[in-house]
Amino acid sequence: MRTGVFRDPDTGAEVGLSKLGLGCSKVGSFNNPAPMSQIRQVLAHALDLGVTVFDTADIYGQGDSEREIGRAIRGRRDQAFVVTKFGKLFSAKMRLMAPFKPVLKPLVQAMKAGAQVAAQRDGSMAEDFTPTRYAAALDASLRRLGLDHVDAVLMHSPSAATVRQPGVAEALMALKTAGKTGYFGISCDDDACLEAALAVPGLSLLQLPMDVIERAQANGMAKAIADRGIGVFAREVIRLQPSLKPVEAVAAAAARPDVTCVIAGTSSPHHLDALAAACS
Repeated sequence: MRTGVFRDPDTGAEVGLSKLGLGCSKVGSFNNPAPMSQIRQVLAHALDLGVTVFDTADIYGQGDSEREIGRAIRGRRDQAFVVTKFGKLFSAKMRLMAPFKPVLKPLVQAMKAGAQVAAQRDGSMAEDFTPTRYAAALDASLRRLGLDHVDAVLMHSPSAATVRQPGVAEALMALKTAGKTGYFGISCDDDACLEAALAVPGLSLLQLPMDVIERAQANGMAKAIADRGIGVFAREVIRLQPSLKPVEAVAAAAARPDVTCVIAGTSSPHHLDALAAACS
């Protein structure tokens, strides 16, 4: 598999990542009909194929995404570059549902209500980017992953105003200084957040939707990203390239010199093979 690189801000050394990263937002999700045995097969198969990047977040699967990634890389830690995110919060209703997932999930699937659960989650999700919370949030992720550190941690879709708040940059750097993460960055939803993120010292990684990546070439921010050697994880590459078939969309994104790694999710080993081939 081809590799993409970003530059370590401390040493200037290049860090190589697989061009394809496995998006794990649906691992353990209510609206994922795939059995867990199949999902575990996909996680293991990704490692076998040379996929190193595993992208998750503390909210994915009510924490089960992190737990399953930790399980999958046990004994294979040196093969994985684990990226998690923080800042989003579930509603009280979703927190109450989580302990009963083994019972509720089959019922949700039988009723074909998974999409409704996801919509309720998206519509009611709060956030907390208070800088004093960062260490506790990452510690909780590390417990679920069974790790003493992650390779990278990202703020999960904050607003530009949030990124500019006093104490944010210092709190991110403190996570790295404490050895809880190798690198830190921001998952941005729009151009304004990207602009704010580029003002954060020590930032190594960005996760950007495909349309933001494309506009960055026109608005000059792509040059700023390249000059600093910041890694770019491309997301939503299939949804935001509707004229292309899914594998074609992943291949097109992977071929871009301004993309370090393409994040794509799947619960199918066959589909994963196709995605990996598109990035080879």
